[in-house]
Amino acid sequence: MRIRVIIIGLLAVLGFTSACNLEEEPTPVQPAEKGAAVKGNGGKKKATRIKLAAVRTAHKPGPLDTGGAFSCVRVTVVNQSAKNLEVNPMYFSLVDTGGTKHEIDITAAAGNGQIDTTTLAPHEKAKGVVCGAGKFVPKIVAMTNPLFSEAARAEVAG
Repeated sequence: MRIRVIIIGLLAVLGFTSACNLEEEPTPVQPAEKGAAVKGNGGKKKATRIKLAAVRTAHKPGPLDTGGAFSCVRVTVVNQSAKNLEVNPMYFSLVDTGGTKHEIDITAAAGNGQIDTTTLAPHEKAKGVVCGAGKFVPKIVAMTNPLFSEAARAEVAG
């Protein structure tokens, strides 16, 4: 009887672990060109729930600025899903041309028209600035969801 319970328990654990795919596909990077489609495997168009676009912009010191060097991008987020989408400046990060990830400094963008914390209904959009500490050239902007899983990535233009 005891061996049966152990075997059933092991089979249950094996079944649960084999059913869970812990590897996630990387979030596709949306191109910087206007009108370009996001392509996944085989060059086929891939629908995106969040359209993300970014253009480099100059940093303008604001009231909370610490006086250091900052690299900024103006982002546009469009909710292309049927559900509400939460947007928060803390959900963004920047990747430079060397592949280094930079977290957003929310005090740096305060005088630059920082993107607002908001909830977008389907087909609504939000625009604003996010800045990373340091002097670097932003190549990719990434946005996470409220659980900090990556939701969208886009190349930075200009």
